[in-house]
Amino acid sequence: MRVRFLLFSLEGANRLSRRLTWIGKTLSNVFYNTKYDLKRAELPVSAEQYLTACFLSALLYGLFFFALFAGIFYVREQLLSEQSVVLSAALSLLFFFLFFGIHLVYPGLLAKQVAAGIDQNLLFALKGMQVQVTSGVSLYDAMVNASKGNFGVVSNEFEGVVKDVSAGLSERQALERLALKTKSDYLKKTCWQLLTSMQSGASIQGALNSVVSMLMNHQFRSIKDYAAELNLWILLYLLLATAVPTLGITFMVILSSLSGSSIGPSNIYGTVLASFLFQAALIGFIKTRIPRVYL
Repeated sequence: MRVRFLLFSLEGANRLSRRLTWIGKTLSNVFYNTKYDLKRAELPVSAEQYLTACFLSALLYGLFFFALFAGIFYVREQLLSEQSVVLSAALSLLFFFLFFGIHLVYPGLLAKQVAAGIDQNLLFALKGMQVQVTSGVSLYDAMVNASKGNFGVVSNEFEGVVKDVSAGLSERQALERLALKTKSDYLKKTCWQLLTSMQSGASIQGALNSVVSMLMNHQFRSIKDYAAELNLWILLYLLLATAVPTLGITFMVILSSLSGSSIGPSNIYGTVLASFLFQAALIGFIKTRIPRVYL
Protein backbone atom coordinates (compact mmCIF):
# COMPACT_ATOMS: atom_id res chain seq x y z
CA MET A 1 0.00 0.00 0.00
CA ARG A 2 1.28 3.44 -0.98
CA VAL A 3 1.00 6.67 0.99
CA ARG A 4 0.98 9.83 -1.10
CA PHE A 5 4.41 11.53 -1.41
CA LEU A 6 6.04 8.80 0.70
CA LEU A 7 8.90 7.18 -1.23
CA PHE A 8 8.42 3.83 0.52
CA SER A 9 5.41 1.56 0.56
CA LEU A 10 4.05 0.40 3.90
CA GLU A 11 5.58 -3.00 3.26
CA GLY A 12 8.92 -1.31 2.64
CA ALA A 13 8.47 0.68 5.83
CA ASN A 14 8.06 -2.59 7.74
CA ARG A 15 11.34 -3.90 6.36
CA LEU A 16 13.20 -0.64 7.00
CA SER A 17 12.04 -0.38 10.61
CA ARG A 18 13.68 -3.70 11.48
CA ARG A 19 17.13 -2.24 10.75
CA LEU A 20 16.52 1.33 11.92
CA THR A 21 14.19 0.86 14.85
CA TRP A 22 15.96 3.50 16.95
CA ILE A 23 14.86 6.25 14.54
CA GLY A 24 11.18 5.32 14.75
CA LYS A 25 11.27 4.85 18.52
CA THR A 26 12.90 8.24 19.05
CA LEU A 27 10.48 10.04 16.75
CA SER A 28 7.43 8.26 18.21
CA ASN A 29 8.28 9.69 21.61
CA VAL A 30 8.09 13.19 20.10
CA PHE A 31 5.18 12.74 17.68
CA TYR A 32 3.04 10.52 19.90
CA ASN A 33 -0.23 11.45 18.13
CA THR A 34 0.91 9.67 14.98
CA LYS A 35 -0.14 6.25 16.27
CA TYR A 36 -3.71 7.49 16.81
CA ASP A 37 -3.84 9.07 13.34
CA LEU A 38 -2.61 5.84 11.78
CA LYS A 39 -5.24 3.86 13.64
CA ARG A 40 -8.05 6.21 12.62
CA ALA A 41 -6.83 6.12 9.01
CA GLU A 42 -6.75 2.30 9.14
CA LEU A 43 -3.16 2.14 7.87
CA PRO A 44 -1.63 -1.27 8.67
CA VAL A 45 1.65 0.04 10.06
CA SER A 46 2.94 0.96 13.51
CA ALA A 47 3.98 4.48 14.45
CA GLU A 48 7.66 3.47 14.73
CA GLN A 49 7.64 1.93 11.26
CA TYR A 50 5.81 4.84 9.68
CA LEU A 51 8.01 7.51 11.29
CA THR A 52 11.15 5.68 10.18
CA ALA A 53 9.87 5.68 6.61
CA CYS A 54 8.91 9.37 6.93
CA PHE A 55 12.41 10.33 8.09
CA LEU A 56 14.19 8.39 5.34
CA SER A 57 11.78 9.61 2.66
CA ALA A 58 12.23 13.26 3.71
CA LEU A 59 16.02 12.70 3.83
CA LEU A 60 16.01 11.43 0.23
CA TYR A 61 13.93 14.43 -0.84
CA GLY A 62 16.45 16.71 0.87
CA LEU A 63 19.41 15.03 -0.85
CA PHE A 64 17.66 15.27 -4.21
CA PHE A 65 17.03 19.00 -3.86
CA PHE A 66 20.58 19.55 -2.59
CA ALA A 67 21.94 17.93 -5.74
CA LEU A 68 19.45 19.89 -7.87
CA PHE A 69 20.31 23.31 -6.44
CA ALA A 70 24.04 22.56 -6.39
CA GLY A 71 23.83 21.59 -10.06
CA ILE A 72 21.96 24.79 -10.91
CA PHE A 73 24.56 26.94 -9.14
CA TYR A 74 27.37 25.05 -10.85
CA VAL A 75 25.86 25.52 -14.32
CA ARG A 76 25.23 29.21 -13.69
CA GLU A 77 28.58 30.09 -12.09
CA GLN A 78 30.77 27.39 -13.72
CA LEU A 79 32.02 26.53 -10.23
CA LEU A 80 30.67 25.41 -6.88
CA SER A 81 31.59 28.01 -4.30
CA GLU A 82 31.27 27.65 -0.56
CA GLN A 83 28.37 30.09 -0.55
CA SER A 84 26.54 28.01 -3.16
CA VAL A 85 27.03 24.83 -1.12
CA VAL A 86 25.73 26.51 2.04
CA LEU A 87 22.71 27.92 0.20
CA SER A 88 21.98 24.54 -1.41
CA ALA A 89 22.23 22.85 2.00
CA ALA A 90 19.87 25.41 3.55
CA LEU A 91 17.30 24.95 0.78
CA SER A 92 17.56 21.16 0.95
CA LEU A 93 17.08 21.31 4.73
CA LEU A 94 13.97 23.41 4.15
CA PHE A 95 12.58 20.80 1.77
CA PHE A 96 13.50 18.04 4.24
CA PHE A 97 11.33 19.61 6.95
CA LEU A 98 8.61 20.39 4.40
CA PHE A 99 8.22 16.79 3.23
CA PHE A 100 8.65 15.41 6.74
CA GLY A 101 5.75 17.62 7.85
CA ILE A 102 3.67 16.47 4.88
CA HIS A 103 4.31 12.84 5.81
CA LEU A 104 3.33 13.55 9.42
CA VAL A 105 -0.01 15.22 8.69
CA TYR A 106 -1.07 12.85 5.91
CA PRO A 107 -2.52 10.10 8.19
CA GLY A 108 -4.65 12.73 9.95
CA LEU A 109 -5.92 14.03 6.61
CA LEU A 110 -6.64 10.48 5.48
CA ALA A 111 -8.59 9.83 8.70
CA LYS A 112 -10.67 12.95 8.03
CA GLN A 113 -11.41 11.68 4.52
CA VAL A 114 -12.63 8.39 5.98
CA ALA A 115 -14.83 10.30 8.44
CA ALA A 116 -16.15 12.47 5.60
CA GLY A 117 -17.05 9.32 3.68
CA ILE A 118 -19.07 8.16 6.69
CA ASP A 119 -20.80 11.53 7.16
CA GLN A 120 -21.70 11.62 3.46
CA ASN A 121 -24.11 8.68 3.72
CA LEU A 122 -24.86 8.57 7.44
CA LEU A 123 -28.00 10.70 7.28
CA PHE A 124 -29.50 8.59 4.49
CA ALA A 125 -28.72 5.36 6.34
CA LEU A 126 -30.26 6.68 9.57
CA LYS A 127 -33.38 7.85 7.74
CA GLY A 128 -33.79 4.36 6.30
CA MET A 129 -33.34 2.81 9.75
CA GLN A 130 -35.78 5.33 11.18
CA VAL A 131 -38.49 4.31 8.69
CA GLN A 132 -37.88 0.61 9.34
CA VAL A 133 -37.95 0.93 13.15
CA THR A 134 -41.12 3.03 12.92
CA SER A 135 -42.77 0.29 10.89
CA GLY A 136 -41.94 -2.34 13.53
CA VAL A 137 -38.59 -3.72 12.40
CA SER A 138 -36.09 -4.40 15.21
CA LEU A 139 -32.92 -2.35 15.52
CA TYR A 140 -30.76 -5.36 14.68
CA ASP A 141 -32.68 -6.06 11.46
CA ALA A 142 -32.50 -2.36 10.56
CA MET A 143 -28.71 -2.47 10.98
CA VAL A 144 -28.58 -5.64 8.85
CA ASN A 145 -30.48 -3.84 6.09
CA ALA A 146 -28.20 -0.80 6.43
CA SER A 147 -25.13 -3.06 6.11
CA LYS A 148 -26.56 -4.48 2.88
CA GLY A 149 -27.58 -1.08 1.54
CA ASN A 150 -25.61 1.14 -0.79
CA PHE A 151 -24.34 3.54 1.88
CA GLY A 152 -20.61 3.28 1.25
CA VAL A 153 -18.43 3.29 4.35
CA VAL A 154 -21.51 3.47 6.61
CA SER A 155 -22.62 0.05 5.34
CA ASN A 156 -19.18 -1.33 6.20
CA GLU A 157 -19.42 0.09 9.73
CA PHE A 158 -22.83 -1.48 10.35
CA GLU A 159 -21.62 -4.72 8.78
CA GLY A 160 -18.98 -4.84 11.50
CA VAL A 161 -21.70 -4.42 14.13
CA VAL A 162 -23.74 -7.26 12.59
CA LYS A 163 -20.67 -9.53 12.55
CA ASP A 164 -19.94 -8.75 16.20
CA VAL A 165 -23.52 -9.62 17.17
CA SER A 166 -23.36 -12.81 15.12
CA ALA A 167 -20.11 -13.69 16.91
CA GLY A 168 -21.85 -13.59 20.30
CA LEU A 169 -21.67 -9.98 21.45
CA SER A 170 -24.80 -8.16 22.53
CA GLU A 171 -26.13 -5.23 20.56
CA ARG A 172 -24.94 -2.86 23.28
CA GLN A 173 -21.40 -4.22 23.21
CA ALA A 174 -21.28 -4.13 19.40
CA LEU A 175 -22.53 -0.52 19.27
CA GLU A 176 -20.11 0.49 22.00
CA ARG A 177 -17.24 -1.05 20.05
CA LEU A 178 -18.36 0.88 16.94
CA ALA A 179 -18.58 4.12 18.94
CA LEU A 180 -15.02 3.68 20.18
CA LYS A 181 -13.43 2.85 16.84
CA THR A 182 -15.34 5.03 14.35
CA LYS A 183 -13.71 8.16 12.91
CA SER A 184 -16.99 10.05 12.46
CA ASP A 185 -18.14 12.22 15.36
CA TYR A 186 -21.73 11.99 14.11
CA LEU A 187 -21.74 8.20 13.98
CA LYS A 188 -20.15 8.20 17.43
CA LYS A 189 -22.96 10.41 18.76
CA THR A 190 -25.51 8.15 17.08
CA CYS A 191 -24.13 5.05 18.77
CA TRP A 192 -24.05 6.67 22.21
CA GLN A 193 -27.58 7.97 21.74
CA LEU A 194 -28.81 4.48 20.87
CA LEU A 195 -26.90 2.97 23.78
CA THR A 196 -28.41 5.49 26.19
CA SER A 197 -31.91 4.68 24.95
CA MET A 198 -31.32 0.93 25.23
CA GLN A 199 -29.94 1.19 28.76
CA SER A 200 -32.72 3.50 29.96
CA GLY A 201 -35.47 1.55 28.22
CA ALA A 202 -36.49 4.52 26.08
CA SER A 203 -37.85 4.21 22.57
CA ILE A 204 -35.29 3.42 19.86
CA GLN A 205 -37.53 5.24 17.41
CA GLY A 206 -37.29 8.40 19.51
CA ALA A 207 -33.50 8.08 19.64
CA LEU A 208 -33.28 7.77 15.86
CA ASN A 209 -35.65 10.71 15.42
CA SER A 210 -33.49 12.79 17.73
CA VAL A 211 -30.27 11.88 15.92
CA VAL A 212 -31.74 12.55 12.46
CA SER A 213 -33.10 15.92 13.60
CA MET A 214 -29.74 16.81 15.15
CA LEU A 215 -27.86 16.00 11.95
CA MET A 216 -30.28 17.92 9.74
CA ASN A 217 -30.23 20.96 12.04
CA HIS A 218 -26.45 20.91 12.11
CA GLN A 219 -26.23 20.83 8.33
CA PHE A 220 -28.80 23.62 7.90
CA ARG A 221 -26.88 25.68 10.44
CA SER A 222 -23.63 25.03 8.57
CA ILE A 223 -25.21 26.34 5.37
CA LYS A 224 -26.44 29.51 7.07
CA ASP A 225 -23.09 30.14 8.73
CA TYR A 226 -21.27 29.66 5.42
CA ALA A 227 -23.66 32.04 3.62
CA ALA A 228 -23.03 34.72 6.25
CA GLU A 229 -19.28 34.12 6.12
CA LEU A 230 -19.27 34.21 2.31
CA ASN A 231 -20.40 37.85 2.28
CA LEU A 232 -17.20 38.85 4.08
CA TRP A 233 -14.99 36.90 1.67
CA ILE A 234 -16.76 38.41 -1.36
CA LEU A 235 -16.16 41.90 0.01
CA LEU A 236 -12.52 41.08 0.71
CA TYR A 237 -12.12 39.63 -2.79
CA LEU A 238 -13.58 42.73 -4.46
CA LEU A 239 -11.45 45.00 -2.31
CA LEU A 240 -8.05 43.32 -2.58
CA ALA A 241 -8.35 41.62 -5.97
CA THR A 242 -9.78 44.53 -7.99
CA ALA A 243 -9.87 47.82 -6.09
CA VAL A 244 -6.43 47.72 -4.49
CA PRO A 245 -4.47 46.83 -7.69
CA THR A 246 -6.35 49.46 -9.70
CA LEU A 247 -5.88 52.19 -7.11
CA GLY A 248 -2.27 51.09 -6.57
CA ILE A 249 -1.37 51.49 -10.24
CA THR A 250 -3.20 54.86 -10.31
CA PHE A 251 -1.27 56.14 -7.30
CA MET A 252 2.02 54.91 -8.77
CA VAL A 253 1.30 56.86 -11.96
CA ILE A 254 0.47 59.99 -9.98
CA LEU A 255 3.53 59.71 -7.74
CA SER A 256 5.80 59.01 -10.69
CA SER A 257 4.59 62.16 -12.44
CA LEU A 258 5.23 64.22 -9.32
CA SER A 259 8.64 62.76 -8.56
CA GLY A 260 9.81 62.55 -12.15
CA SER A 261 10.35 58.79 -12.07
CA SER A 262 8.72 56.36 -14.46
CA ILE A 263 6.74 53.17 -14.10
CA GLY A 264 8.13 50.29 -16.09
CA PRO A 265 6.34 47.22 -17.42
CA SER A 266 7.81 45.20 -14.55
CA ASN A 267 5.78 47.24 -12.04
CA ILE A 268 2.56 46.60 -13.94
CA TYR A 269 3.30 42.92 -14.47
CA GLY A 270 4.26 42.52 -10.80
CA THR A 271 1.02 44.11 -9.63
CA VAL A 272 -1.07 41.96 -11.96
CA LEU A 273 0.79 38.80 -10.93
CA ALA A 274 0.39 39.58 -7.22
CA SER A 275 -3.33 40.21 -7.75
CA PHE A 276 -3.70 36.92 -9.66
CA LEU A 277 -1.88 34.94 -6.96
CA PHE A 278 -4.02 36.51 -4.26
CA GLN A 279 -7.22 35.67 -6.15
CA ALA A 280 -6.14 32.06 -6.61
CA ALA A 281 -5.22 31.73 -2.92
CA LEU A 282 -8.47 33.33 -1.76
CA ILE A 283 -10.61 31.17 -4.08
CA GLY A 284 -8.81 28.05 -2.84
CA PHE A 285 -9.35 29.09 0.77
CA ILE A 286 -13.06 29.78 0.18
CA LYS A 287 -13.39 26.36 -1.45
CA THR A 288 -12.01 24.68 1.66
CA ARG A 289 -14.61 26.48 3.75
CA ILE A 290 -17.57 24.94 1.90
CA PRO A 291 -19.53 22.86 4.44
CA ARG A 292 -20.04 19.19 3.72
CA VAL A 293 -23.80 18.80 3.77
CA TYR A 294 -25.78 15.83 2.50
CA LEU A 295 -29.53 16.34 2.77
